[in-house]
Amino acid sequence: MSGDGNQITVVIVGSQKFMVLVIFRYETCTLLGYDMEVGLLVPLVLFLLQPLQHIEVVIIHDYTLPGVNKLVESFSERWAATTLLTATPAPDLSQLLVALTSFHTNDLRYMVLLCSANTTWTVFDMVSRHNLESKRVRWLVVTENLHLADSLRNILREGSMVGLAARVTSNMYKIFSSYVNHNNQMSFQEVGAWRGQNEDRRKGSLLRPLFPEIVNLYRDFQGRQLVTSAVDYWPFFELKVLENGTTIAWRGTDVHVINTLSSYLNFTYRVEVPADQMWGTVKKDGTVTGMVGEVANRRAHLALDEITITDSRETVVDFTDPYFFDTTSIVSRAPAEKNRSLAVFYPFTSLLWIIVILVTLLMGPLGYLFSRVHHQLTQTFDSTHNERSRNVGPSFDSGRIKWGSEPGLRGVEMFCFNMFRTIIIQGNLLPASSWPLRLVFFSWYAFCVILYAVYAGTLTSYLTRPSFEKPIDSLEDLLEARERGVVGALTTGTSIAKIFETASSGIFKAIYDVMDPSRSFYPTFMTAVESASINIDNIPNV
Repeated sequence: MSGDGNQITVVIVGSQKFMVLVIFRYETCTLLGYDMEVGLLVPLVLFLLQPLQHIEVVIIHDYTLPGVNKLVESFSERWAATTLLTATPAPDLSQLLVALTSFHTNDLRYMVLLCSANTTWTVFDMVSRHNLESKRVRWLVVTENLHLADSLRNILREGSMVGLAARVTSNMYKIFSSYVNHNNQMSFQEVGAWRGQNEDRRKGSLLRPLFPEIVNLYRDFQGRQLVTSAVDYWPFFELKVLENGTTIAWRGTDVHVINTLSSYLNFTYRVEVPADQMWGTVKKDGTVTGMVGEVANRRAHLALDEITITDSRETVVDFTDPYFFDTTSIVSRAPAEKNRSLAVFYPFTSLLWIIVILVTLLMGPLGYLFSRVHHQLTQTFDSTHNERSRNVGPSFDSGRIKWGSEPGLRGVEMFCFNMFRTIIIQGNLLPASSWPLRLVFFSWYAFCVILYAVYAGTLTSYLTRPSFEKPIDSLEDLLEARERGVVGALTTGTSIAKIFETASSGIFKAIYDVMDPSRSFYPTFMTAVESASINIDNIPNV
């Protein structure tokens, strides 16, 4: 496809896995002020990337290079994905963000930068200002400015791996690789050269890899002093302040870890305590606090102090593989001893007491109903007796109460009273003259015997040893204890606090919703414990 004046070329490159549309404008121009053979760029870039396989390539240029067409076609034959970005009149930040953050595969992405010195500097300035450095991105810069490396030292930051091919003659390039020197500054070292007079005499050599593997790059820090962010947190990282005000790592599990790493990897370190003395979290406005924030904002090289790996933290910093697995516990005051003046009620729970009372109240009407129904049936089917003697009242003989021969005719209150007598071990005064009524009494007696045994045994246990309030052994217990005035507390800025704060449902949200803003959030764990111990009347448990 062509247009007036300049030519616009559309090239579709692809493979079985990818299909990429590359659009660029081809202009007759010179590279940075002088003519350059179209065929020279392709073998140079291929030489620098030839050991690599299964990579994604992004070409960034500013229309100053008449060789991009052939370069894209050559790359499409070797790598699955090739994308072209333009940088005229200035680099597009949105395109750069997509190129540096969206990955189609787990392979590395190589950014081939074919621009003027000013445009190259602008691109890396964007990368630094927006924290776009990534361990999955490699930069290959081709330039004619031999001094470009000097200017890039001031803008590059650790995390950007840059290979630079600088033209020194019409057909010779010196090749440099970035590294961090012992003063923690980005620098370049010469690693090889490449000559391209003609096809028969093109050759190059690399004394060391242009892009070293991360594991090899950081195998030896060459005596660098690293800044470590930490807070005073025994038994993991206890700090000590010297007389001159310097904070040093004193003792603890993670202190042994960093001392071992320091010796093995050849570096020294100094400790910096974050201003908020917290582990750190990512806030809604994008700011990062605590130790995590110190690393994310590049004020520290690393943080080491029992830091929990969370999804939000992983968006701003890189974590090592976990080396310590911890559990989370609820700390509360020891349960108080129960008041023994109410010990007679302790054997049964409130629910069980209610059930016993209801059953006792129901057994009287049930016995009366059985007796009354049996009496009516007997009158209906006993045709031989038309009349029955009825004695509706008690007679007194020798001080004993005697009821008539027909208990079914007694009132329901008499049955209720005798059921109550039975449960308090006073005996039953109603005769059981029928089998249905005997069955009711037998069931009630059996229930009472079992109730006596359970109650007596449990009461004896309560009276012979101290009884305590129900402890808080789970999150459900903590939520239930809120009814007793227990106030839950969290250490702000920690991963546990983040779980409660961001919960949208479930037990975590339920607990967070009933927390008291004035008493539930503390800067440190010990502050919360001390507050619970001192304010006993105000905070029953924390």
